[in-house]
Amino acid sequence: MPPWAEVLIAGAGALACALLWAAAALLHLRRLRLPRRHRTGPVTLILPLTGAAPGLEALFAALAAQTLAPRRLLVAVESEEDPAAARARALAPLLPCPLEVVLAGRSDRRAQKNTNLLAALARLDGREGCVVLLDADIRPQPWWLSALATPVLDGEAALVTGYRWPLLDRAGPVPLLVAWLDRTIALLPKLRRLRVVWGGSLAIAPRALPALDLPRLLDRTLSDDLSIGARAAEAGLRVLTRRALLLPTPTEGSARAVFAFMRRQLQLIRLYRPGWWWGAAVAVHAALASWAWLAALAIAGSAPALALLAAVSACGAVRWRAMAAVGCRIGVADPPGGRAALLALALLPPLPEGFLCALLWASARTRRIRWRHVEYEVRGPDDVRVARRFAHARA
Repeated sequence: MPPWAEVLIAGAGALACALLWAAAALLHLRRLRLPRRHRTGPVTLILPLTGAAPGLEALFAALAAQTLAPRRLLVAVESEEDPAAARARALAPLLPCPLEVVLAGRSDRRAQKNTNLLAALARLDGREGCVVLLDADIRPQPWWLSALATPVLDGEAALVTGYRWPLLDRAGPVPLLVAWLDRTIALLPKLRRLRVVWGGSLAIAPRALPALDLPRLLDRTLSDDLSIGARAAEAGLRVLTRRALLLPTPTEGSARAVFAFMRRQLQLIRLYRPGWWWGAAVAVHAALASWAWLAALAIAGSAPALALLAAVSACGAVRWRAMAAVGCRIGVADPPGGRAALLALALLPPLPEGFLCALLWASARTRRIRWRHVEYEVRGPDDVRVARRFAHARA
């Protein structure tokens, strides 16, 4: 076998993945346009909340700066004992709209977030032109709500969604690795037939609520967005993912907490979308094995192997440059130190791929899943039980 043939076989997996990710990032950048149409209408926000909520003041300030002022905000908490209730009321003067704290209570057969969502959905009064679900850790741009709600208000889509854009606001390898992986996911093409939605920023048309049947759908599940996306596909509802709806999201908590967050996300995918989980596992293991083989050939003195390793690293640099350009376009420029650290990850693909491999192995078991202050026993996608409750996180 000629030396170049062995190198091509060895590097096929690593090069294929590198080219795919680079092409996806460039395609997203090329098609990214900030929304030009901005409609007004009665939009109700639903925010499930728990614990100390350290970034709530920043979120409320961002909501006050929206070009489309929401009609009202429903903050759903577990109980008055949850510190999130008092914190939301204390910060209510920052908002441009009325705030209502909804006490959801507890359920032992579903995620507490779903219990909170269902309690808030029960408070809808029929005067909403659009219902928006959001997470507390986002820091939306001023045009976010208008861009999210406009296709629903115009009747063009039943659901509109986006994705988080992790900020490089924390030093350390784990936050940077998570930011690299999450930004890679954000730039992947979202196939319309898959109806992928993200619960951190999701607009729902009131006319779609009967078809979704959220009280039944979320009654026994752990994941809100994966369940809603699957139901939207079954019902044939049009789901629109807007490329510009990438929401700045700070990194909160310790490195251990950040790792636990990503592990839980992959556990949910393993549970509700096993095909995606297995596809990612096969791809990342193949890429790592391919890179190791190439590295061994390069160490042995193979010039073609060195050239192919350089090509793989070059693809990483292209992704890094595309990420930086996307960030600037959506109004989120990275700090110089963060950009430099991210470039190092881009040039050394075994680091993020090895980290993802560790996350996948850590998420392989889904029988017990910890989410905030609750640990769940999971016997199946629709068979969830609360195993333990812990004290609420406090400032």
